[in-house]
Amino acid sequence: MESNQREVDVCVIGAGPTGLMAANWLQRLGVDAVAIDGKDGPTRESRALGVQARTMEIYAQLGVVDQVLAQAVPATELRPGVGRHAWVAVPLGAIGAGLTPYPGIHILEQHANERILADRLEAVGRPVLWNTWMTSIEQAGDRVRVETAQPDGTTTVVSARYVIAADGASSPTRTQLGIGFGGSTNAKVFYVVDAQGVAGTGSGINVRLAGDDFLLTFPMSAAGTRKRVRLLGILRDVPGAGPGTLGTGDDQVTVDEGRARAALERDFDVTYDSSGWFATYRVHHRVAEAFQVGRVFLAGDAGHVHSPVGAQGMNTGLQDAHNLACKLADVLAGRMPADYLDRYAAERLPVAAHLVATTDRLFAAVTSSAPRARFIRERLMPLVWPVLARVVPRGPMGRRMFGYVSQVRIHYWMTESARRHAESLRGLARRRSRGHVLGRRLPWIGATNPGEDNHAPLASASWQVHAYGPRAAEAGARTAAGLVMPLHRFGASPRRGLPDGTVVVIRPDGFVTRLEHVGRPDKR
Repeated sequence: MESNQREVDVCVIGAGPTGLMAANWLQRLGVDAVAIDGKDGPTRESRALGVQARTMEIYAQLGVVDQVLAQAVPATELRPGVGRHAWVAVPLGAIGAGLTPYPGIHILEQHANERILADRLEAVGRPVLWNTWMTSIEQAGDRVRVETAQPDGTTTVVSARYVIAADGASSPTRTQLGIGFGGSTNAKVFYVVDAQGVAGTGSGINVRLAGDDFLLTFPMSAAGTRKRVRLLGILRDVPGAGPGTLGTGDDQVTVDEGRARAALERDFDVTYDSSGWFATYRVHHRVAEAFQVGRVFLAGDAGHVHSPVGAQGMNTGLQDAHNLACKLADVLAGRMPADYLDRYAAERLPVAAHLVATTDRLFAAVTSSAPRARFIRERLMPLVWPVLARVVPRGPMGRRMFGYVSQVRIHYWMTESARRHAESLRGLARRRSRGHVLGRRLPWIGATNPGEDNHAPLASASWQVHAYGPRAAEAGARTAAGLVMPLHRFGASPRRGLPDGTVVVIRPDGFVTRLEHVGRPDKR
């Protein structure tokens, strides 16, 4: 048995999407970090696959968006329906056009996301330490001692200033730290199948209901190829079914898949020729009681899990990693005090809690067996949906809904006083107090200002000042000089909340932390 010791600034435990994103951003920001994982490489089978617009923007900032676009399948429409009948499709790409350079949802499996991120770490000389699992973690003073082991008996003690626990829903780190993981588990058993030669799903993302049954589909292949689709639904009459087994050689999996195939054809007129893999699982809705204990932080599934409705789980974890890595880099470089890290939980825990609560309610509604729920789904919605599908995408409600699903509308309170003020308000006044720019990711002006891309400077991953319109030139220069930050000038974009005279200070993660309107009172 051989024992080693290594000192780093940050140790990332877990190399799924969240851990890999954290490790990449730490490297990008010049932080000495190491990522460890007990697996022998990136995940081979996975349920997560939808990449939302906000995550695509982060990939662009990291410099890997071209690889993502080359491998992803764009899903530009959402097609609901009942049983064998699909309703009018909602054009996801059209709704998001102008709000982001990457409208719609890009379908890219978890393992493909992991491979892109792992390959980047390999290319920059910071490869993941695979086949290395955490055996114990202990905090003492200004260091965290992480003991690790490998299959050949080698043990290594990693001494880190901070630790990011991205080790999944069953997180050994969270367990060792004694952090509660409260929530619920849906009583139904669900299946997921990677199917080839699929017929009956149409195009885009499908959400269909049939009595007590439920079907969610995602396109996995480009048009003109042998159709590959990810299918998710409810598995019926499976006493004691647990998490299932991947592959098709196991007898129980064969039985379960046979039941799933029969229900697909009977209820939805969906068939397929073969499957790459099949698994059963239960849906959990849980949020950790805390995202930070001392110098250890939870991210991704270690901190929150929820249903696949909305395709936001993996994206939320990736954004956890981005947020936290930027904060750690600022603290380690001395640009921010240590208590700046408290903002991570203050910003990301409410996002996770809201998402879990929302998807829990939505998932309960679409899978409910109650007569009222079935009446709404099967009788009322077929009548109402055609009108909604025509009206909503064209108006502000459609753009607002896209903002929530794509996660470009996420808001953080930039000061504690602003948060307390908002909590003292109620109803409409509280919603309006959030504003459209301050505390949000920088609005993109590329569609309204042809030839100008105010997201391009974000590739520097640095604090910066933007001035919009000629009235902002002098104030922008003064702010940039006072803060010792680079200044970028753009034309005004009133439609995006950046009228002439607007000066904003932007964090490395792309969020607006300070807003000034020259010549008129400051507005959030």
